Amino acid sequence: MSDYGYTFSMDQLWQIAGGQIILLIAGLLLIGLDLAWMGLDSERRTSRLGWVTVTALFAALGHVVYREWQLHEVVFMGVFSMEKFTAFLTATVLMAGIIASVLSLNYLHNNGRARGEYYILLIFALYGTVAMLQSVDLLMMFICLEIMSIGVYVLAAYLKDDCRSQEGAFKYFLLGSFGSAFFLFGLALLYGLTGTVNLTDMAVELSRGLFTRPEVLVSLALLMAGLFFKMAMVPFHMWTPDVYEGSPAVVTGFMATVVKAGAFGVFVKVLTVAFGPILYESGQPAFASTFHLAALAAYWKPVIWWISLLTMFIGNLVAVSQTNVKRMLAYSSIAHAGYMALGILAGNDEGRMGVLFYLFTYSLMNLGAFGVLFLIDGKERGAQTLEDYQGLGYRFPGLSFLMSLFLVAMAGLPPTGGFIAKFYVFSAAIKEGYLLLAALGILTSAIGAYYYLRVIYMLYMKDPVREVEPGPAAFPALAVLIAAAIAIIYLGVLPEDLAVLADTAQRSLALVF
Repeated sequence: MSDYGYTFSMDQLWQIAGGQIILLIAGLLLIGLDLAWMGLDSERRTSRLGWVTVTALFAALGHVVYREWQLHEVVFMGVFSMEKFTAFLTATVLMAGIIASVLSLNYLHNNGRARGEYYILLIFALYGTVAMLQSVDLLMMFICLEIMSIGVYVLAAYLKDDCRSQEGAFKYFLLGSFGSAFFLFGLALLYGLTGTVNLTDMAVELSRGLFTRPEVLVSLALLMAGLFFKMAMVPFHMWTPDVYEGSPAVVTGFMATVVKAGAFGVFVKVLTVAFGPILYESGQPAFASTFHLAALAAYWKPVIWWISLLTMFIGNLVAVSQTNVKRMLAYSSIAHAGYMALGILAGNDEGRMGVLFYLFTYSLMNLGAFGVLFLIDGKERGAQTLEDYQGLGYRFPGLSFLMSLFLVAMAGLPPTGGFIAKFYVFSAAIKEGYLLLAALGILTSAIGAYYYLRVIYMLYMKDPVREVEPGPAAFPALAVLIAAAIAIIYLGVLPEDLAVLADTAQRSLALVF
């Protein structure tokens, strides 16, 4: 047990959870500033709140990168940890939050939807995600999951006068509640069996013989089902297309990246630490018995094998039939969850590293695609069909090039980071003997390339059928889109630096005690 284990001091709290504290203070500050600036018109007030949000996210990101990444003692009060695995994912989530916040400034202006509560909800959703990633206590993990979910539910319904937004948010709330209930029931059953909700203590208790009991498999299935809802894995994906289509475009990108990164991070941590033998690798005598938890892989690996296959196939096949670009990207998001599940299935160092690399790269290319989409859209739902994209390549070459680049990356074509991300997860699966699944995954990637390249074909190879007028693109929004595009190319040509960081991060899971 680390020295931080069950002691408390403000210095320890700041070291391990400083990023969380910054986000929490910023959220409370935004509420006060929104009230203090009520005399300003909504456009100016929201813009100011947006820049306060961006500043706070940069401050939190700086704390994570320059302080929390260097921690050696990682557990605080048996509730929160900040090992390198969590730091990497937290930095990914905060980076995605910064991009979404900057793009939102432009989106809210173009759509005349400037309201102060937008950034308050956004920052509390980010706070919930970061706190959930840091949790090593299942009960705290559930509480933070709900904080994140509530913020995202309301953001999904942000277009109050749009029936599709309201319908999608209602579906998200109902089905998300089922996912939360599954997670809570699994948590309660595990607590009844082991007498603890701490992941490390739970692993030790399970390894003493409890892991052979069928109740453990039931609780694991419930936890997995609850997280599969948030990860948009088939058959728990039903909410995704309607919610992604109905939500504001930037919120859709936020959900597809931040929520997915949070859910995948928690899934890997729970599965690896509480139900896997990784603590045995730390060499601590107290965790020698956790070696026996490797036997559980015989139960969860076949489940992930089939779910990964179904997610890749259904996500890509249904995306082919979509004529709405936003809905197409929703099914694309489902398919990408299937690819990332390959890395989890592999269960080796390269697989976990591939998942982290994939989440980082996916956040850049997905938010980039949705950022360009809302600019082309003008006003929400102004130009979202394939027909609307015909001939835009020559009228708006800059936006069309950025969209093409992000779509090529999502298709997994070189020389982009999307290609390297898929290479890592497929390579990890092949090394563990999942040749058939990897081959089928590559086949689904070819299917995905068709519908991504179809959009590019519409941009450059078809004549326009109607006049489309994109909304004004502010400099900050263009700057983050260009930065994301450059990063995608850089990661496709020189991925080693990020891969080394991701590998270092996944190895730190053995230190969560």
